[in-house]
Amino acid sequence: MVWSMSATESPSPDTPAEQFYDAALGRIRRFILILGGVGVVGCLLRFGWVAATGFLVGATISYVNHVWLERTVAALGQRITSGESRERGGIIVVRVVLRYAFIALGAYVIFRVSLAGLYGFLGGVCLTIAAIACEAAVEMYAGLRRGF
Repeated sequence: MVWSMSATESPSPDTPAEQFYDAALGRIRRFILILGGVGVVGCLLRFGWVAATGFLVGATISYVNHVWLERTVAALGQRITSGESRERGGIIVVRVVLRYAFIALGAYVIFRVSLAGLYGFLGGVCLTIAAIACEAAVEMYAGLRRGF
């Protein structure tokens, strides 16, 4: 059997397991949004509007950071495997550095305004970790339940 595929094509998922695992990044993004909404409401009710605003800013940065990370990894992977990335290597590196500068700037601004806002911000920035933990639980459940 001869397998031929151009560098820009991706294999279509054949099995339900492949389809399930291919959707992981989308589920992680949804978990960030859901946990962010719940976190903002929880912060608002428990700690007030300053912490809730900090959490909202942190959650927004967490979501944007996750999307940028997905794009960076995809661009680097495409560049490494095929050398035909639409993005230049320098731009990819600049985006990586800007991600962390974006987080540091947000933390600095909120720290200057309020310590409670900083705590909320740090909680919001950690949403990606919580979303990945939720995805791990979903994958473990699916693996045990469906036998993936």
